This record gives sequence, structure tokens and C-alpha cells, in this order.
Amino acid sequence: MGLDKFEKQIKDHQEYFEKDPTMDHMDKFFFKLKEDEKSDSKPLLKWNNNSWWIGIAASISLLVSIGWFLSQQEFSQNTEQQMGLSLELNEIKSYYTKESNEKLEDINNCSDLASTTKDLIKTTKVQLMKLDFNADKIESKLKQAAGNTRLELAYIQNLKAKNDLLDKMHTQICGNQNVLTQ
Repeated sequence: MGLDKFEKQIKDHQEYFEKDPTMDHMDKFFFKLKEDEKSDSKPLLKWNNNSWWIGIAASISLLVSIGWFLSQQEFSQNTEQQMGLSLELNEIKSYYTKESNEKLEDINNCSDLASTTKDLIKTTKVQLMKLDFNADKIESKLKQAAGNTRLELAYIQNLKAKNDLLDKMHTQICGNQNVLTQ
């Protein structure tokens, strides 16, 4: 239906479509083309006074947002470090804990049930509990006062003392048996 109307209009006004354009019309057409060519060479954005202010405001808000984001990242890293031990102390703790656990397991494997061995294990376990208690106290103080070198050294010495105690106990209990088995 719509196409029929369109075709009918073309047939009714066919003489208008077949006319050659006038020279006046051609001049207007060429003038418009030249204006379009000139406008293509001009910049696409025409900055007026308000546009500059909007650009400046957007830039400032972007810089403030980036600054806030970076400060939040540093704050979260500082909070994580204050809530726990430093990376270096965690590595030292895991090393000494692993060494102590291996020695304690080896001691349990090679100990006989003699009364002297039982007494030695019992007294050593009491000393180990005291050392663990002290390590926990120092660790909690380290979490509150991160970066205190005296506390860090005391913590490391406590871990080392526990390891040394287990080393002596290992030598006393397992030392004689290792010589016989080798």
C-alpha cells in the first residue's frame, strides 16, 4: 500500500523530476559543497568557555580518585602488616617450626620407654610449653608494635632456643641409637 502511494506520487510529479536544475540551484549546490570542505578542515570540537572548565574539573576529579585509590592500597598493606608478623618473621617462624616438629617427631620415633627417657621427655615438654607461651606473648606484642627490632630479636631467639632444646634432647635420646644403627 505505502509503495503504491509512493509510485503514484512519482508518476504525478514526473515532470518535476525530469526538469534540469536551474543555474541558481547549481550555484547554491556548489557553494554548499565549498562550505562543507572548509568546515572539514576546522577542528571537530569547538571549545567554548564552559567546555574548558568541564575538562579541567574532570581531570582534577580523575587525579583525586587515583590518589585516593593509591592511599587506600597503602593503608590496606600497612593494616595487613600490623595485624600479623612481617614476611621475614613469618619465614623465620615457619623454618624453626618445621625444624622443631621434625626433631620432635624423630625423638618420638626413637625413644624407648625407659624411665629416664620418659622423665627427660616430660621435662622437655614442660620447657617447650613455656617457650611456646613466651613466643605467643612476644608475637602478640609484635603485632601491636610492628617494626620493634628488640621484640623481633627476642622472638627469633625464643624460636631458636626451642629448636636448640629439641636438638639437645634429640642428641641425648636418639644420638646413641643412631650410632648403633649406622
